[in-house]
Amino acid sequence: MNTTDTPARHEKPKERNPLTRLGLWLIPTAVVALVMSALAGAYLGGVLNATDNISDFPIAIVNEDSGTTLPDGAAVDAGDEVTSGLLDGIDPDQFDVRELTMAEAEEQMDDGSLYGAIVLPESLSADLVAWANGSLAPGDEIAQPEVTMLTNPRAGTSAVSMASNAGTTALTAANQQLGTQLTNMVAQSQEQAGDTTQLPATAAAGLSAPLHIVVEPYNPLPAGTGIGLSAFYYALLLVLAGFTGSIAANTLIDSRLGFLPTEFGPLYRLEKNSGVSRRATLITKWGVGAVIAVVVSALYLAIAAALGMPIDDPFMLWLFGAVMVFAISVVVQAINALAGNAGMVINLIIFIALGLPSAGGTIPVEALPSFFRWLSSFEPMHQVYLGARSLLYLDGTWGSGLGRSMVAAGIMVLIGLVVGLTGVSAYDRRNLTRGEPGATPAATTVDA
Repeated sequence: MNTTDTPARHEKPKERNPLTRLGLWLIPTAVVALVMSALAGAYLGGVLNATDNISDFPIAIVNEDSGTTLPDGAAVDAGDEVTSGLLDGIDPDQFDVRELTMAEAEEQMDDGSLYGAIVLPESLSADLVAWANGSLAPGDEIAQPEVTMLTNPRAGTSAVSMASNAGTTALTAANQQLGTQLTNMVAQSQEQAGDTTQLPATAAAGLSAPLHIVVEPYNPLPAGTGIGLSAFYYALLLVLAGFTGSIAANTLIDSRLGFLPTEFGPLYRLEKNSGVSRRATLITKWGVGAVIAVVVSALYLAIAAALGMPIDDPFMLWLFGAVMVFAISVVVQAINALAGNAGMVINLIIFIALGLPSAGGTIPVEALPSFFRWLSSFEPMHQVYLGARSLLYLDGTWGSGLGRSMVAAGIMVLIGLVVGLTGVSAYDRRNLTRGEPGATPAATTVDA
């Protein structure tokens, strides 16, 4: 019996369950962990040690003291003495201390570039001499000399407390130094008069700290401003409209053009691939973004007004909001068009992860770590905040932040248009389409 070899049967290998692939579990976990770690590091690192990070924090000394003359002809200029003590007591590495007139200080607080001012009144020297003489005549009613620490609530909520703490700390030290000088002066006067009586304890205590320190706001904020936080939250809303709105619009437009499926609950629908070029798709998304910007800015304005937020110039606030939302959407859509799925993560890092801690809306830029201070020079969130603060708190002047915001918006639009159009046009020229009708995208031929 002859036997013949039977050829081996080649069975088709069993296809692996895609749900068990390592990449399905590892890649999403790694990406989310990385992004969330960046968010945690940025948010916590930007706020936990604000007082240790202070640098170039702007405060002023306004010395209006005109001086006085003692009966023996000696000149007294307490204003210069206190100013000198303040300059010695304030760390120049942390604070930008400016010696200004009252008019100059008011101008800088009006445009948000000054956070506080220590004001020494015109009668300071005369009041101090009267206070010293009053210690020798306990029956007389003498008003205690006052100095004022003005804070600027329109420049930022945290800036108020930081300016107040710095000013009162420096004034307390200067007050003690002045008290020592005043106590010695009274002792010499007693000695010259042959008076050996000891000053009452209350008089001695009054001489040891002669200045009454008054802390008060300059141009307080009205009700309905969230204690100075409404500008920050309004800016945040504008950034979210540009960022989140663009992400949502991007998905919906791609679904309508047949590049992505549309899903509503259990319903799944994939439109016929339109074959629209990348360039035409991006331009369409920018056009939709412009419409969204106009509509959303109007809605924000109406909601803010209905909730009682003070709005001095509704038209300018609406126009500003529309410009900011559109500028951000131009950049977001350009990044999405060039980077694909990775665009969402890139935009999240640019506009949210790095934008919020460098915004300067809750912690002043001058109290942020140096990395975030550097980011604030160009990060969109800070530029939007400056414009919102200008319109809501600082009369909307060009120099109080509105001008910088509008220039930044123009730069964003220009960069987004140039980079976006250049990139997608290059994709189109290389025939890197998003799957023309009947074509199979090259990426689907590789089994990962």
